[in-house]
Amino acid sequence: MNLDRPRVGIALDSGGAMGCAHIGVLEVLSENGIPMDIIVGSSAGAAIGAFYAAGCMRDFKKLISNLSLWESLNFYADPVFPTSGLLAGKRARTFIHDLVGDIHIEDLALKYTAVTTDLLTGETVPIDSGELTDAVLASISMPGIFKPVVHMDRLLTDGGVSDPLPLDILKSIGPDITIACNLHSKMPARLNNSQRRSVINAQQSSAKDEDIPSWMIDRLMKVIQAQNMFEGIKPLANNIVKKINKSYSGTAKDIDLASTIHERLSQSKDKINSLINKSFNRQERIRALNIIEIMVIATNIQQYQKNRLMLLYEQPDVLIEPDVGDIGSLEFTKGSSTIEEGRSKAFEALPKIERLLNKKR
Repeated sequence: MNLDRPRVGIALDSGGAMGCAHIGVLEVLSENGIPMDIIVGSSAGAAIGAFYAAGCMRDFKKLISNLSLWESLNFYADPVFPTSGLLAGKRARTFIHDLVGDIHIEDLALKYTAVTTDLLTGETVPIDSGELTDAVLASISMPGIFKPVVHMDRLLTDGGVSDPLPLDILKSIGPDITIACNLHSKMPARLNNSQRRSVINAQQSSAKDEDIPSWMIDRLMKVIQAQNMFEGIKPLANNIVKKINKSYSGTAKDIDLASTIHERLSQSKDKINSLINKSFNRQERIRALNIIEIMVIATNIQQYQKNRLMLLYEQPDVLIEPDVGDIGSLEFTKGSSTIEEGRSKAFEALPKIERLLNKKR
């Protein structure tokens, strides 16, 4: 593409709900006539970048500006019996597709790349062609939360695992002016000293994790081996329950086993939903951390360290750093304030961007 001006590219950081700050940044740049020729994003950055490139960012902003907890869960929470992830990802895919439609990356008005990670090789995998929905879903599939996505003959997961702030990929495309929006400018530290002590005390005094008795595991293995049972535990549980309903005459422990398995399966979605709900409850976080909170906090720490190193070796022409460290990765209910923080920091960066554009014309 021949332009009479410098090509501008932006790298958008991962960060879950913190990524709403990208909306504010892109809005301010667009409102002030800053052209955007290239967008490279990881995870939340890939999603917001896709909505911008597909022309539906305004629709997404309306959805999240006054969002309740239950509405936010409805967009992406489809709990499954946890094997490779807590959430299946089907609902998230539908949500993305409803916004962007059937558009392919090659048909976008600007150059777009979603960054993902190959879970089996550790490679960073940029996706710059194919269906936009598939690329975004792969990029946002946070390990442990969403099941990995099979795409391009790879097992793909969240781009933030390997390259949360993909400045290196942006620079390899060769824009004349590079902008980076870093959401992890500070080490995550959302609790004060007193609250951290409360969490530590709660973890120390908490009951041991619920465990399956050894006799139950032994009995289950015998049944599986004897009947050469199927794939996964659900068909096994259903089979045992059917036998019980036909006057099954096994031991009390066998009956307890079947009932327990069946109950666990039927309640698994409720239990996972409970974990997700507690992730939004600050009082719960102060008392103790659940598994989702632990995964999210650990991920944010990793991303802070990776971004710090990336910015040491790949410096952008303009660095925008919204202060969103107090926003949890799943706190989409704070969309409006997060967007405003992005707008504020983008306004501060405008004079430098305009100087660069004038200098390089």
